[in-house]
Amino acid sequence: MTIDYDKASQTYDNTRRGDQNLLDQFATRVALTEESRVLDFGCGTGNYLVQIRERFGCACYGVEPSAGMRAAAAEKDDSLILAEGDHQNIPFESGSFDFIYMTDVIHHVPEMGQMFTELARVLAPNGQICVVTESHPQITARFYNRYFPSLVGVETGRYPAIASIIAAAATGGLHFQGRETIPQKERVVDDTFITNVREKNYSMFRLLSDTEFSTGLAALEADADRRFPPGAAGQTLVWLARG
Repeated sequence: MTIDYDKASQTYDNTRRGDQNLLDQFATRVALTEESRVLDFGCGTGNYLVQIRERFGCACYGVEPSAGMRAAAAEKDDSLILAEGDHQNIPFESGSFDFIYMTDVIHHVPEMGQMFTELARVLAPNGQICVVTESHPQITARFYNRYFPSLVGVETGRYPAIASIIAAAATGGLHFQGRETIPQKERVVDDTFITNVREKNYSMFRLLSDTEFSTGLAALEADADRRFPPGAAGQTLVWLARG
């Protein structure tokens, strides 16, 4: 099933917010200043760009194939420089950016090698890249898998393994610099989460059969207010630089 991201842009911010913990991780590895030029590859509606701009004063750029997503980002901050592009074409000059990142994007990229070649081209000589994704063990540990069991197979099929990301980056001329994890905090089956599942605001729920989705949603609703302690789910940060 193909997901219409222009349509999804209308409800995207129901499920996406900039995470200050992630920005803290960025700041420990990259000296972000008003002189820095930062690119968000697959920027969506610009949530992280807006927060980086506010917190660090950087010149912030975004590449995003969806016109609807770009329009939503522009409405939040008209100082953002947004461009249509994808893994084959990042429409900026070589060596333009001190820091490039992507959050929950790489599983949408059909050819990682091409993407990393383009990212290496637009990265400044001493710049860094951070790929924010989830490892297969993290995906397997998501708390809501118990309600939608086939999501594990769907998502591990979509998300590349961390080793595959590192190998693809090497073919694009990038070197692995390190790996970090941000663990999942306590999660609650609250009204907001149930609504976002019901409306399929997370793209993965659009990939389930109607039967599994309906059954899982009913079980989720029956567990309203249930709390799940911190676990093995979370995010993985893969750091890269030019050779």
